[in-house]
Amino acid sequence: MEPESKPSAIADADLAAAHSGGGFKANYDLKHFASIEILPTQVIQAPPLSELFAEGTEIYLPLLRGDDLNLSVTAAKKVQSECMVAIPHLAARSIPDASQLDEWLHELSETGCNRLMLIAGDPLSHQGPYSDTLDVLSSGLLEKHGFIHLGVAAHPDGHLHASEADVRSALEMKKAYAREKDVHMWLVTQFVFDMTNFANWLDAWEEAFDFLPIHVGLAGPSSLASLMRYAARCGVATSVKMLLTNRNSRKLMGSWNPDDQLKELYELCGNHVSRRLKGLHLFPFGGLESASRWLDEGDGGR
Repeated sequence: MEPESKPSAIADADLAAAHSGGGFKANYDLKHFASIEILPTQVIQAPPLSELFAEGTEIYLPLLRGDDLNLSVTAAKKVQSECMVAIPHLAARSIPDASQLDEWLHELSETGCNRLMLIAGDPLSHQGPYSDTLDVLSSGLLEKHGFIHLGVAAHPDGHLHASEADVRSALEMKKAYAREKDVHMWLVTQFVFDMTNFANWLDAWEEAFDFLPIHVGLAGPSSLASLMRYAARCGVATSVKMLLTNRNSRKLMGSWNPDDQLKELYELCGNHVSRRLKGLHLFPFGGLESASRWLDEGDGGR
């Protein structure tokens, strides 16, 4: 079944404005269609999220290795209570046993949450019965607790630990699950930097994606040091280094924001890639306030 998805402000934007130069971000409604990734501890400690983000914003909740699963539940309660949409990460390899997964999913569903972001997670060796997301899908626990909206990860720069053939095979099985269980499924990429490479990846995987929409990951405003640190952890450091060698990067002077990427993406969406691209997913490495300000600029500063 084709997933429900927010309208694509990128795909539907007025391309004439993008090519006219200056003020192009004001043509987006970023704050009303971009999702954002926030650690549960940040959510819990943050001021009301409604002061930073729009009603209905999808808040992805990743757990760090060793974090208590209950952090996701506490954060999801806060997110849902503020009229936003909680999407906790489920890292398959970090789940110690089926009973804990069962209990965690039940507690999440009690908050009103029915969406998850499925990842295999680190390390490569799993501590429980689930070696990857396919094991979680086949457990029967997601449908038991009503999780019918599922995001899965995509890797335009290549997967660190799996061949392209294995990734394609896994994607086919995930799509088959979505069809069989009548689940809304979508793809969220790791944060990317080379938009031409991203567009080529969309071309190469067009048939494999089939009905799944794509949400492209962007690194939010931050220092270059923070950006490189996160990039190394996520396997995209080479892309960052290549990006920072071009002449446009010299003006950054120790800071980063994705304005140039967004403009290039905006222009690329004038062709067939806009059919599949449905939104942005922001990684706020520079903090929630910086991310909120950047999103506000895309909303005409309102």
